[in-house]
Amino acid sequence: MKINCKLTDSTEYKQFCCIENSVYTLKISKNFEYWYYDLCDLIDFYNNSSVEIVLNANRADIELARKLYGNHRYNECYLRKYETDIMVHSTPFENVESIIKDGELKSWNILKFEKSNWEQIPIGTLLGDIDDFSNYVMLSILSQNSEVVTASKQKHKIDTNINQLYKPGARFYLNAKKLASDGLLLRDGEHIKVKDYIPLNEYLIWYSTTENLGLNKISTPKEFFEKSNNRFFELYPHYK
Repeated sequence: MKINCKLTDSTEYKQFCCIENSVYTLKISKNFEYWYYDLCDLIDFYNNSSVEIVLNANRADIELARKLYGNHRYNECYLRKYETDIMVHSTPFENVESIIKDGELKSWNILKFEKSNWEQIPIGTLLGDIDDFSNYVMLSILSQNSEVVTASKQKHKIDTNINQLYKPGARFYLNAKKLASDGLLLRDGEHIKVKDYIPLNEYLIWYSTTENLGLNKISTPKEFFEKSNNRFFELYPHYK
């Protein structure tokens, strides 16, 4: 497995992933704050792993990144100043009942092993994701609308339209501060994630569904995302 990492000067994106010359490529722009965390996390996370990092950056930029990064680590047991106390994992409607029953959020690979009728390929394959990503439960920050991923799963194709119709599942609001302090929160330069599974009884604060939000079963990523976050802050205003 291979990741091609390019350090750029783009003003159009903080990060951008794509396939170039048949290789998964992550572009990181120096024009956005904390770019050096992403670069160094990427290098250190995959050091001595089966994933090869091909780095397209000049030596001066790498040395500057290391200087700014200092003694930080990709698995450090506290949140950085740009990370939020709460992180979210979104899941499709058909998975909600089994997640609650199991009491765990599980990685795609674990679910594939446990469930004979599990999906054949993860949705990320359509973006060229490497196999290693499937070993983790991926998390997003509150302001990131991960519902478009859930909607894309239902269509079996990538669709980033936040106003498309889809059947929402659930948004799980997790205690990221505790995940970090317990040494479970990992940063690979592109994602914030947890290996294998997340026990809900230890880290779940609340989860939203169309039922507990009073919404129709058919919604849009925009509506479900906004209503879920608004209700979360109504219930837990101290996280604002």
